[in-house]
Amino acid sequence: MSLSSRIAAMLGCVLILATRSAVGGPLTTGWEKVAGVDIFYREGGAPSAPTIVFLHGNPASSLQYVHLMESLADRYHVLAMDYPSFGFSASPHRGEYAYTFDHIAVTVREFLRARCVAQYALFMQDYGVPIGFRLISESPTDVTALVIQNGVIHLDGFPSAQDENGELRRHWKLRNRAIDERRRSYTDNANYPQPAGWQWPAGVPPEFVLANIASARRPGVIDARNDLWFDYRTNLEKYPAWQALMRRIDAPLLVIWGARDTFFTTPGALAYLRERPRAEIHILDADHYATVEVPDQIASITRRFLDDVF
Repeated sequence: MSLSSRIAAMLGCVLILATRSAVGGPLTTGWEKVAGVDIFYREGGAPSAPTIVFLHGNPASSLQYVHLMESLADRYHVLAMDYPSFGFSASPHRGEYAYTFDHIAVTVREFLRARCVAQYALFMQDYGVPIGFRLISESPTDVTALVIQNGVIHLDGFPSAQDENGELRRHWKLRNRAIDERRRSYTDNANYPQPAGWQWPAGVPPEFVLANIASARRPGVIDARNDLWFDYRTNLEKYPAWQALMRRIDAPLLVIWGARDTFFTTPGALAYLRERPRAEIHILDADHYATVEVPDQIASITRRFLDDVF
């Protein structure tokens, strides 16, 4: 980056910080253009406070963190974005935007730079974990603390991926279009909130599910997400390096887990103790989207942890 570009970026950050609220309060929302893509975000809290960046899961968005962010914004600067083709962010065509975890991580990094965030704690769930660990690997000293909720860097908590000859691992070796079509059919036929045939846990708000469905049914989105799911194989390849990274870095670790999650199971939470024996682990009576099922409980646990860190 040239000197003039660095000066322009610094002046832009001064302007952004000056226009942010000086105190905590309700979350604000907006779009930040990152490499030509309109990225939707939610933000709250004082800019001078420690920053907590929230990375969402699949097929969700920053909406899963609203209650938690609002609960923390009186003490912390909270920030969450929607990845391209998720939530309210734009959905560039897969021919124009490569839907890989490496590329999503680059977009997140550029978004944080555009929002003038240099140091931050991470709250990661599901897809947010492999994205977050790419950020940590790139700049480990930027990350002040880690909160992981139902997301894995070990096969222990990933039963559908444990069998190398199973359907999922075979798909990741040689893409199975039948799996792509199954995922498309699931999206096309997902039920709207209704009293009969409702398959989501009782604690999940129907508006959360409706927002997920609406976002996923935008033109081209399911193809983009199928590309990203196929790329998930690259995460497994990085598990040993991420486990080694966890042994090296000093950032405190909190693990929160919904015990009723059948996709990322409880052994995935306990596996973090191998690298971080002093990690704080909480197993909750919740499912995959624990932050929308038991938000007050998670807010209380997270606040205590962050208050000890900061």
